[in-house]
Amino acid sequence: MTRSHRNARIIVTLGCFLMATFAWGTVFYGHSVYMDALTRERGWSTALISTSILVFWFSSLPGTLSVGYLIDRRGPVPVVVIGALCIGIGLIALGHVTQRWQLFAVYIVLGFGYPAMAAAAISPTLAPWFDKGFGAALGVALSGASVGGAIVPVLMVYSTARNGFEMTMLVAGGSVLATLAVVAIVLAQLGRPEGATSARRDEIRIGARERLRDPLFWRIAVAAALGLGGQVGLLAHQIPIVAVHGTPEAAALAVTVVAVGSAVGRLVISQASRVVPVTLLAAFSYGLFGIGVAVVALSQSLVQVYIGCAIAGFVVGPIVLLPPVLVREAFGSTGYGSTYALVNVVMYILAALGPWAVGMLYALYGNYVGGLWMLVGLEIGAIALILKPLPKARVSP
Repeated sequence: MTRSHRNARIIVTLGCFLMATFAWGTVFYGHSVYMDALTRERGWSTALISTSILVFWFSSLPGTLSVGYLIDRRGPVPVVVIGALCIGIGLIALGHVTQRWQLFAVYIVLGFGYPAMAAAAISPTLAPWFDKGFGAALGVALSGASVGGAIVPVLMVYSTARNGFEMTMLVAGGSVLATLAVVAIVLAQLGRPEGATSARRDEIRIGARERLRDPLFWRIAVAAALGLGGQVGLLAHQIPIVAVHGTPEAAALAVTVVAVGSAVGRLVISQASRVVPVTLLAAFSYGLFGIGVAVVALSQSLVQVYIGCAIAGFVVGPIVLLPPVLVREAFGSTGYGSTYALVNVVMYILAALGPWAVGMLYALYGNYVGGLWMLVGLEIGAIALILKPLPKARVSP
């Protein structure tokens, strides 16, 4: 490996790190911040905001398919530009919404743009640069999710309390636009790694048909979807859940607890993936997250909620990290972006239904207990599907 190639890999990983920082900081973890702010400042119900999050995740389905296709065909630069524009402008607009239709319109824009900054874009951007060590590189890049989750939601909560929601969203959206513009320019200068080729349209189409007929594809996709659905169901409501036992500021710190635990867990699991079967690591992650959610459901104090968040937080990162690794091991790197995009479609459907179902159960019973136990059930289902090892013949070298 030449020094220039090694330096390019570092730069690409750093660019993906910044994408993850803003994708998770302003959107993934940001949902609970916006739910808390909009219910207090606009007087809108938890059920309404939960439904808007449902719309967000369903709106991400066209985006996630487009992301994989575009990166396989054109490289990551157009995708980064689309993500920056949708998320940056969407966040600024969110600070100005006063009508319900405006709320849903903004969440549609955010939903379309989110895959262009998250794992759906990050993993296929990295894949051509790493024949070996893909899991470790992805772990480093996605540690940006933990940095964003640890810092951005807390800053937004404190900024909202002092400067108002509108100004907070203006700064958040402007930061996304400025930072991702630099990332896009740098990636454009790097181009593609030597030897990498664009997938042809017919190869992508044929590969997609084969994947959809493959039982292994569905086992990986549904397990990953159940695991992510449980995770997003908790995180989208985390600040309101924790606020029952304390102030909004104390609840925001729980997001930091999850994000910090996620950073540690992601690094541990990404290194363990070198020697431990990925299916076992996935089952462990789903199980530990379910235990953390159960602790939150049974909590009677703020300290107990923090403990549950810390347990769940340790595997928040791995639950996002492991599906790309499973896909790479099962199906190889050829047409990886398109294959992972199909998995993401299944994942995002459950990611949409998780927060919505929790919100509906809250509206029905007036508390989060039933919704939290439902999320535990999703993680149990994910374990049942993923425990069986991948067929050895399917694993790429």
